[in-house]
Amino acid sequence: MIRALSPPPPSSFTESVLFTSPGGEAELRCVYERDEALYAGGLRFDRVRAYRFLAESHCTLWHVEDEYDTLVEIEQSSWAAELLAAEPDGSRYGWQIRRFLIYVDDSGAYEVAAAGYEWLPETAVA
Repeated sequence: MIRALSPPPPSSFTESVLFTSPGGEAELRCVYERDEALYAGGLRFDRVRAYRFLAESHCTLWHVEDEYDTLVEIEQSSWAAELLAAEPDGSRYGWQIRRFLIYVDDSGAYEVAAAGYEWLPETAVA
């Protein structure tokens, strides 16, 4: 089951998509257009356990249909279940793993297995 999350700030992703994974977090940053102005912003994922990327040429309709420039959560995910099953017995963290997916036009599909997410503050691009 796919559940759309809070509406994204952008109305159109345009350029400069950058995915980084600094120490247990991940960030997806980009420049986008809204109301005929350019902004920089993105998403931050916390307690990241895994991530993957599919180039636009390898995405299927499933990756694009509900996820086009929209962050969604894939509920009852076999990928998240696989990651939880791989957690060592007696782990002190007790991970909560949610599967997030967003398709960014002219880039591809970004999937992140993490505890949560937040929208990054946006800044106007001159």
